[in-house]
Amino acid sequence: MPSHARIGLRMLALGAVGLLAVGSTVSAGPHGPALRASPPPAARPCALRAAPGTALSEGFPDHAADGPDAEFAPATGTVRALTLLIDFPDARAPYPARERYGEFFPAVRQWYTRASYGRLDYRSTPLLRWIRMPRPFTAYGIGRGYGWDAHTAMMRDLLKAADAGIDFRGYDIVNVLVTPNAGPPADEAVLSVTWTGASAATTDDGAHLDKVSLIYGHDQSGSRVLSHENGHAFGLPDLYAADNFQHTDALAGQWDSMSLDWGLQGDLFAWHKWRLGWLTDRQIACDTASAQATTYRLRPIEVPGGRKAVIIPYEPTRAYVLEVREAVGNDADACREGVLGYRVRTDLDSGQGPVTVTDAHPLTSACDFSSGAFNSLNDAPFRVGEGGTDQESGVTFKVLSHSAAGDWEVRVTRR
Repeated sequence: MPSHARIGLRMLALGAVGLLAVGSTVSAGPHGPALRASPPPAARPCALRAAPGTALSEGFPDHAADGPDAEFAPATGTVRALTLLIDFPDARAPYPARERYGEFFPAVRQWYTRASYGRLDYRSTPLLRWIRMPRPFTAYGIGRGYGWDAHTAMMRDLLKAADAGIDFRGYDIVNVLVTPNAGPPADEAVLSVTWTGASAATTDDGAHLDKVSLIYGHDQSGSRVLSHENGHAFGLPDLYAADNFQHTDALAGQWDSMSLDWGLQGDLFAWHKWRLGWLTDRQIACDTASAQATTYRLRPIEVPGGRKAVIIPYEPTRAYVLEVREAVGNDADACREGVLGYRVRTDLDSGQGPVTVTDAHPLTSACDFSSGAFNSLNDAPFRVGEGGTDQESGVTFKVLSHSAAGDWEVRVTRR
């Protein structure tokens, strides 16, 4: 979870004092050194495989796992979320549970409907009352990057405090909306977190709490903080720089909600949409030809239909992607429109920069009102007549035209 702020106030603070504590996504399974990734299947040469040992890899899994014990929730069809609201003896909720729930729904459901072109039917079932935890908030040791022991203690106490009548079975995700006055304000320490990969607690009827998103504070990204957190439950990584947050402005910037979820560009990359099953293989142009110029026609990723991306694999764990972004749908506040290019690596952990956007205008920034420090890539898209060469991948491209019907033509040549 990136530093969550929609406009300048919080980001000015970031510029003044450096990185504030930000939320941390945790996949509880063990992660060792990255191993060699399997080759993609012959029929899908651009569907690069996840590198073994890579936390929340950008690659496709070798074998899709389904069912309640899968590491990640399904991202297509009907996805059921149980949404609970908790407070504490030393942090009693300041307003009704229904009001807190309304900060996120129906907005999260609507965001996923737009992002997935209706392929994900997100259904939240709320318990619209506050569940009082048995211990004070301070007793759990919740802080930035808090550990598995604290999480399991909270989840086990949650099961004790919840009514016996709450049936946890049949849900793909559990959302826990924490009273916003528990812990420091979100502009001082963002605690929101998602845990996947292992069960923190098991109910008497055998349901596992193994895909849990917890939301703390009043985050200035609004409902999109939960969209971001649930993205981890579907298997998407953090795109911001976890070890040097300011470096995020040289990675994915504001171009994906898994990077800066308060950003002007609030949708997901085409690569993510393809991985999640929201785009079909027919909507992806997989360019594996050598030294051959090819012209492609692309439609914006924010609207249904049409070809969405050109993907050029150039190493077993690396690909270059071209897509179109416009100021509609989840990108309604987008700073600039045009063809966006970026590199994807499937061998880098979540938070270590698995996606790097190519800046069409590296000497300028844009929409500086959006933040105090993260605007360099806001004018990254290439407009008609512009183009570039990505030295690492050897991909050269030029934007040829933009039709009244909304199509963009791009000529691509690979070394």
